[in-house]
Amino acid sequence: MVAGSNSNSDDRSSRIHVLGAGAVGLLFAAHLRRLGHPITLLLRSEHLADRLVRNDGKVTIVNDWARLHSTQCQQLKPYENVNTHVVNGIEAEMAKPQGDYPTDGTISNLVLATKAQDTLKAYSTVHNRLGSHSTVVMLQNGMGSYEAIQREFYQNQSQDPQTYVSKMPTFIIGTNAHGCLRKNGENFVTHHTAMATCKFAIRPPPCDLTSMSIEPKPEILASLCALPLGGTVVSWPELQLQLLLKLAANAIINPATALVNSRNECLVRLPSGASEQHNIDTDFMNPVEQYMSLACAEISAVYACGYPHLREELKASAIKKYVADIAQVTSQNRSSMLQDVCAGRQTEVDWINGYLVQLGQRHGISMPVNMLLQSLIKLKERTATFADLSRI
Repeated sequence: MVAGSNSNSDDRSSRIHVLGAGAVGLLFAAHLRRLGHPITLLLRSEHLADRLVRNDGKVTIVNDWARLHSTQCQQLKPYENVNTHVVNGIEAEMAKPQGDYPTDGTISNLVLATKAQDTLKAYSTVHNRLGSHSTVVMLQNGMGSYEAIQREFYQNQSQDPQTYVSKMPTFIIGTNAHGCLRKNGENFVTHHTAMATCKFAIRPPPCDLTSMSIEPKPEILASLCALPLGGTVVSWPELQLQLLLKLAANAIINPATALVNSRNECLVRLPSGASEQHNIDTDFMNPVEQYMSLACAEISAVYACGYPHLREELKASAIKKYVADIAQVTSQNRSSMLQDVCAGRQTEVDWINGYLVQLGQRHGISMPVNMLLQSLIKLKERTATFADLSRI
């Protein structure tokens, strides 16, 4: 069943399906709708789909960043100077298990914005509706989601690689540095908490087939870059570097903030004299410095083995500077892992620190820091402490 659907063959190529109605999925769905694209949210239940259509397909972006930086907004683009955007006319479907083409129709453009741990289950609902004509934009945190999709749905040892690659959609991998979150009790509302940038690249096929050419999908890429989210198209090697740096930042910032129930500011280096001004013990920063140094050295070592072509760009000093800069810029943000722990949800730690641990195992590199962080977060999930976000 398609709730509120009036789609037809004329808009099929321009229609964009968004799978994952969390903060990121709603942010992209609403902005793509503002560009004029027909949008369908793929939701986990008929109840949610009906609720959206009864509300005229309304999705709201609350620009908290603009509200908190009103003096800076005077020199910014119109979007960044508006506190709230309300978008109507977004359609909805339930993402059915093993959704199929005859019943639900093909999907030309899919934005996959689920949590990393939900990727395979979510993709199984649309796999049969995707083909070589389709484009899939992946916006997951962590690493390994693309490879997991290939193993689960496309790679077949009994098939020639050219056969299964020819049936695959074109995959676009995106990295999103914007801060956004959803609040309890709000329906189809996303809060844009930090302005940043996005980068996108077409992912090469999983095997080196010189006879296969990657056909870009300029329509969806052009639309993504037209959003007021600072999007740019880069080469795959450039995006791979950005993904690895972001993975390092997530692996260091997210578990630390979730374990100590703090905003990202707990990892921010204090400026000279700030400790005296705010009565902060300077000894507090020594463990932070030690943690950052140990974690960055460990991650740099495993990157040197797993991604030797990026060895120079991923030295420990470069990773440490990147992580420190991210922590500073996002100091007032609550990491996604902290939000998940406080809400009693499963975190993405297996796709962040867990990915690094597995990379270390493949290359014979000991990863004690990341292994400990992964274990502590898994313990935190099991004990379900449910910290109150309003007190943080």
